[in-house]
Amino acid sequence: MEIEIRKFNRFTTLPFLIDMLNSKTLTLLNPNYWEDYNDRETMETYRKKTKAKSIYALCLTCENETIHHWNAFANGTSGCCIEFSPNKLIAILEKENISHKKTEYIRIKDLIKLKISTEQLPYIKRHPFKAENEYRIIVTSEKEQKSIFEIDIDLEIIRHITLSNKMPKKVYESNKIMLLKIAPQLKGKINHSTLYENSNWISHFQK
Repeated sequence: MEIEIRKFNRFTTLPFLIDMLNSKTLTLLNPNYWEDYNDRETMETYRKKTKAKSIYALCLTCENETIHHWNAFANGTSGCCIEFSPNKLIAILEKENISHKKTEYIRIKDLIKLKISTEQLPYIKRHPFKAENEYRIIVTSEKEQKSIFEIDIDLEIIRHITLSNKMPKKVYESNKIMLLKIAPQLKGKINHSTLYENSNWISHFQK
């Protein structure tokens, strides 16, 4: 399936990245642990209405690197961003018959006039979060709820990995070597974020 989305970014931390590379799986989490209580309740309502015993979700963004994404989802020296090929990832999801869709952002004042179906519930969020431009992967199951649900992947779906600019350069170089030992096919795909220190920006004003 060809789609118009140009990229999927997953902002996370180094332990989750290492686990993904070692296990060659995407890890979906139990949304009951999400910080946004509104979101948690919407997901739980969906689970109950579909009579599922468990529910799992993974949130990606279709946006480029922003300070909001780093601070909200990948803050600190262990933060990282994994860019996936949309077509390759969606091909895996559709082969496994896994639900996925862009998130729709809704204002509270519009709730009364909107008819939100059960199928829409996992893909709606309050309008103040619109800048996240989220794309969600949702799995429900008849098995008892666990903390995670894993989807097998081919690491070729990864386009780039960017490690936090807050990680010192020496530490970045060490982590890059370590990641390449786990997944040699990532050679040329691991970068250090320049969000806080970009040579092109700085040199322009130093001329």
